[in-house]
Amino acid sequence: MRIVLMLLGAAISGGALLVWIYLNGMAASWSTSNSKPSIDWLTGEALLWFWLPFVLGLAVAFIGWKRF
Repeated sequence: MRIVLMLLGAAISGGALLVWIYLNGMAASWSTSNSKPSIDWLTGEALLWFWLPFVLGLAVAFIGWKRF
């Protein structure tokens, strides 16, 4: 069960990172200016789409790691 929780937590955190990079890539492709916008990590959308699931995944992995 420990391994399952650790893998699930890693998958949630990794998935959150991939989704956030994908969403920022899609937003950059819709940009009509010549400048490439950087990924903004400190917005409300970043909290909802990246930080909350990322921390949740880390918590699940940590619980799996510390489980006896």
